Amino acid sequence: MLNKVYKIQAEKSFIDSFYKEKSINNTYDFNPGALVYIADVDLSSSSSALGIATKSKILLCNSFKEKSLSGFLPKDLNQVFYFNLLDKEQFLLTVCLGAAGTGKTSIAIAKSLQDYFDKKRKVYLCKPTIMVQSHENNVFGPVPGDINEKYAPYIGSFEIVLNKVLGQNSKHYLDMMFKNKHVEFMPVEFTRGCTFENCTFILDEVQNLSWHELKTVLSRVGENSSIILCGDPDQIDAKFKYQESGLYKLINSNSFKKSDFTSSVLLTKQYRGKVPDLIYHIDKE
Repeated sequence: MLNKVYKIQAEKSFIDSFYKEKSINNTYDFNPGALVYIADVDLSSSSSALGIATKSKILLCNSFKEKSLSGFLPKDLNQVFYFNLLDKEQFLLTVCLGAAGTGKTSIAIAKSLQDYFDKKRKVYLCKPTIMVQSHENNVFGPVPGDINEKYAPYIGSFEIVLNKVLGQNSKHYLDMMFKNKHVEFMPVEFTRGCTFENCTFILDEVQNLSWHELKTVLSRVGENSSIILCGDPDQIDAKFKYQESGLYKLINSNSFKKSDFTSSVLLTKQYRGKVPDLIYHIDKE
């Protein structure tokens, strides 16, 4: 279950030590990537801490009240969890699910740009080339132009977020990043035969990929790289149901759940506006 919180109680001295050492031994057999809330055994005390489990340790979560990702600050507890999963180097594969406007792609891009500036890691942006409810994939053929022109309709959402993160006055700098291929758009169809090293790879609209397509991308992630999968199971435009998707197979596999370098999070509150929020609640009725 995504975002399941495990609660344990401990003495205040134990919690203080957790804050000081930044980690404790995972003697509770929590799955890697699980969110752990540590409360004081003294119910009158407000002392508490939040951690993320790995196979051997529980790592202290940062509050991100002062630290940000490229200027982004979390707006709710689930976003705090997402920030921390992306911030921990142990997690090489992070899956973020949520409705439109919950911040899943914006935060992923903010993280990728921070790694670009701090670690000189290239940014790859990728999504399936499938139109809304078209049930058709790989639509490059009929579209005129080179690869950038063919892919332009699919990368507009990425460009909006890039401009939002970098600021509206950064167009020239962003153009240079594209020209030097420090940021590159990569169609799913073109990933075969590639190895993506020293990069942050963002795969958006992942709910529209079959297992064959998804594993084709995941199997290309090389050394010193991480990949972030973003998607919304309620917005599938492919010709299969969610239970038949590659995303469903991935996050429900025992291998994914038990892996020490994988994690998942569900964002539940959208911040885009009242109309998207209305549509979200209509879908849930």
